[in-house]
Amino acid sequence: MDNNSPGNESKKSTTKPPKKGEGGFWYDANGLPLPVSASDLERHTYCPLSWKLARDGFSGSGDAIEQGKIKHKQIQKEMREYQENDKNARKQMIVWSWWFAIVVTLAFDSIGFFLLGDGIISTKELANIARYLALLSLIWLILAIILLFLPWRKILGGWVGYSSPPHPKEFEDSEVNLIDFENDGEIGGWMEGGKVEVAIILGSIAIALHGYMLFEAQERSIATAVLIILTLTWTLFSAIQLQRVLKTTNIVSEQSDQLGIEIGSTITYNDDGITSDLLIDNKTGIRGRPDQIIIIGNDVVPVEQKTGKTPLSPHKSHVMQLYAYLHLISEITNNKANYGIIRYGQEDIHKIQWDDEKKKELMEQTQEIQRLMVEGGAKRNHERRGKCKNCSRRKNCPEPLV
Repeated sequence: MDNNSPGNESKKSTTKPPKKGEGGFWYDANGLPLPVSASDLERHTYCPLSWKLARDGFSGSGDAIEQGKIKHKQIQKEMREYQENDKNARKQMIVWSWWFAIVVTLAFDSIGFFLLGDGIISTKELANIARYLALLSLIWLILAIILLFLPWRKILGGWVGYSSPPHPKEFEDSEVNLIDFENDGEIGGWMEGGKVEVAIILGSIAIALHGYMLFEAQERSIATAVLIILTLTWTLFSAIQLQRVLKTTNIVSEQSDQLGIEIGSTITYNDDGITSDLLIDNKTGIRGRPDQIIIIGNDVVPVEQKTGKTPLSPHKSHVMQLYAYLHLISEITNNKANYGIIRYGQEDIHKIQWDDEKKKELMEQTQEIQRLMVEGGAKRNHERRGKCKNCSRRKNCPEPLV
């Protein structure tokens, strides 16, 4: 087809060019801000001309880039293994906590039946307690059935804090309410249950069993002996589970030392370049995928891994890239980021603070990149021969110093 046909001319003439908005950002014909990636910010800060070459399709070349890709894949693999082991350790700890709670419950039951055997509580009073427990168990069971059948989360979810999907994330040992990049907006409906319903049903069963034992166990000494045996048996199971927990925890501890991660931290995001979500701020156009996002204490911290030579202090271009991730976390989650981490190799870790002044610097850089996208005119902004020599795009650069 002829690209200069009247139809194509008419189509071109109706396409509005990007315009600068009141906030200083540039918007396309659909009113969306021009996209600026964290990599754009990193390249532009390093050298606007290098950014322009990358935008024009000239990819970087050199052994350092290839080695960096290999190292990044290795880091992502190690982080994923740590993430899986940490999650497994937390789940095993929860299982052990449940088993230990059962041991405590059986121990109290043993003591109770021992006291009952001495006649401290009369048979009539014991029968009344058993009836009350049976009634309570029935009420809990009816409540669980009602909650299971009715879409109560859609009605009360926003008020009582259970508006998130009831499954499968309710069963995940992750802090989905603290930071969530995969919220599909689904809320439990008819015949959909979660951990709330499961907890009520299990409670109903436990109460019913206690009521039955109190009502039927005429020989208190036999019941006490059975409970003691059960307590000792379950204690053995709990000890085995605790050994598994300790073994997995040791693995996590060793991996955290190797990766420079504080013990107790949780990796909530690990960029594999394929399945990890792209974080987007639709107000400014800033977007990107941090290497990792880690929860350290109450802080949500983006981590940027750098595999090249270790500098005396973080490069400004790397810091600007991290600013983009800090901004994205603050804007698209319910958590205000306070700092991020740039990591060079195994040992060199830098903590980068985030505040309003740094945000202003990021916004100015973003707006300048958007301006260059529309108006052009990117030029080399330095006179450093060493910087040009280390640039991966210098072979295609029209203004090289070397």
